[in-house]
Amino acid sequence: MVRHMARSNAVAIMNRAVSMVSNAEKQKILEHITRDELAALTKELVDIPSPTGHEREIGEFILDWQKIYGLKTISQQISADRINAIGIVQGAGGGTSLTINGHMDTSFTGTDEDLVLCRELEPVEDLRGVIDSGKVFGLGASNMKCGLAAFMMAGKAIQKSGIRLKGDLILAAVAGEISRTPIGPYQSEDYRGEGTGTRHLLTHGVQSDYAIVADGSALSVIWAQTGVAQFKISSFGNPRSAWGKTRNDAPPRDSSAVLKMVDIIRAVDDWAEEFEQKTIYQSENGPIISKVNLGAIRGGAPYRPNYYPGVCDLYVDVRMPPKTSPVEVQRQLSRVLAKLDMETELEMYGSLLGHEAEGVEPLAGVLEATHQELYGEKTPAVTPGRSSIWTDTNIYNEMGIPACKFGPRGERWKMRSEQVEVEEIYRAAQIFALAAATICNWER
Repeated sequence: MVRHMARSNAVAIMNRAVSMVSNAEKQKILEHITRDELAALTKELVDIPSPTGHEREIGEFILDWQKIYGLKTISQQISADRINAIGIVQGAGGGTSLTINGHMDTSFTGTDEDLVLCRELEPVEDLRGVIDSGKVFGLGASNMKCGLAAFMMAGKAIQKSGIRLKGDLILAAVAGEISRTPIGPYQSEDYRGEGTGTRHLLTHGVQSDYAIVADGSALSVIWAQTGVAQFKISSFGNPRSAWGKTRNDAPPRDSSAVLKMVDIIRAVDDWAEEFEQKTIYQSENGPIISKVNLGAIRGGAPYRPNYYPGVCDLYVDVRMPPKTSPVEVQRQLSRVLAKLDMETELEMYGSLLGHEAEGVEPLAGVLEATHQELYGEKTPAVTPGRSSIWTDTNIYNEMGIPACKFGPRGERWKMRSEQVEVEEIYRAAQIFALAAATICNWER
C-alpha cells in the first residue's frame, strides 16, 4: 500500500534528504520560525475579511508581506475583487519544484448573508482574530488562514536562512475553494468556489513537479479524496387559488408542487442511505466514504401562500469517491425519480472529480519522514472525516501533478468562528520548511 510504502521508506528518504540538507542548514531554517510570529500572522490574516469572491484585500496583504522578505511575487487577476497571490522562493536551477497551496476564502462570509445558513449569528467581535491560551480564534482561523500563515512563514524562513535551493518553492494563496456553486439567481463571483482559484493558477502558468495543499488535515498525509456532483430536482404543480374547494373536489397533492416534493424527498433520502452504504472506496490512503445531503429547498411564493406552488426545487449535494463519475450518480437519481408517479426534472449543475494521486510516494514519504525526524512519531492516521471531502488537492491530481493534503486544523468555536492551536500551526510551518528544502534540492 502507498501509505505503508511511504512509511517504510521514510528512513531511506530521510537519509537521501540528509545528504542534501545538512543538520546545520535545517537549524538555520528553523530558527526563523517562531510560535509568536506565527500566531500574530494568523491573527492578521483572520482580521482581513475574505469571503468567496472578495479575496483581493487579503491577497494584496500576502503579496506585500512576501515582498518584504525578498520573494518574487505574482498577482493573478481573476476578477475585479479577487486575485491569486503567489510568492516564489527562486531556485538556482536544475532542481525539483514544489507548490504549497492554500485558499484565502472562508467558510462563512461574516455578514448577515450567513443567516441563510444560521439561525442566529454571534457578535462581530467574536469573528475577529484573538490570541489566547495558546490558540488563535476568529472567522477562518482553522479553515484555513492558519495553513496560509504556516507556509508563508516556511517560505520566509528558507529565504532568510540564505540557503539557495535548486528548484523553485511556490507559495500559492488562491481564491475560491469553499463549496459555493452558481445556480439560478446566484451567479456572481460570490458563488464561484471549489477550485476556481487553483484551476486559474494551473491554467495560467504556475505549475510545479509536486504540490502540497495546506488545507486542514490535522497533520495527516492525505492523497485520495472525494468528487462532487450537485443536482436540482424539480416538481411541478398547478399555480391557482387554493380557496373555495374541498379536498375531495380538488386534492391538494394534484396541484401543489411542495406536497409532491415530499414524496421526492423520501425517495431520494432512501436512495441516499443505500448509496452511502454501498459506495465506499478502499483507497491506499484508507477508506473514503460517500455522502448525500439534501441541502436546500425552494418552492412557492412566501408573499402569496394562498396559491398552490407551481414549482418546487430540491438541491442535493453528492460526495462520491474516486472512480465514481458524476454521470453515474445522475443515472442512479434518474432511475429513482422515474419510479415516482409524477412529472419531475433533474439537472446536474455542479460536477468535480475525486482522485487518488499517482506517483505521490516521494512527496508523502518526505512529509512522513520530516514529521518523524522532528517529533519522533508517525503522522496521525488518516480518518474518513479528513479524506472524504473535496479540496484543491483533486485539481493537482487531475492535472497529473502528484499532490497531498497536509496542513494544520482546528475546530469550530462559535457558530462561524473557529479556533486552532498555535502549536499545530508551528509544527506545520516547520514541516513545510524542511520538506520543501528537501524536495526542492532533488535533481529534476
